[in-house]
Amino acid sequence: MNEQTILLIFIVLAVTATLWLYLLKAKKQVQYMGDERWQMIQLKANNTANISNAILLVSVVILPFLIDEQRTFTLQRVTTFVLIYIGVRNMIELAATMYFDRRL
Repeated sequence: MNEQTILLIFIVLAVTATLWLYLLKAKKQVQYMGDERWQMIQLKANNTANISNAILLVSVVILPFLIDEQRTFTLQRVTTFVLIYIGVRNMIELAATMYFDRRL
């Protein structure tokens, strides 16, 4: 499998997780009618997903020390990585939302 196929699979998974997260949030918002329990679930899930922002920040600081100085990144490649990152963050929030919905 080449690199483009792997990136395509990650992008499809990211888009699927993002759509599933938004559909789940809309369904639960109607089901719970925006009560305090639902707001607490969303707050905890969002805090869990925000941990990925800290991980991204640390990796952006450390990454230049690990890659070759001659390596260049195209704008298209950076955009692809950003889309995958957003999808992974939404996947984390989706998993946290489902977990806290069952737990609380």
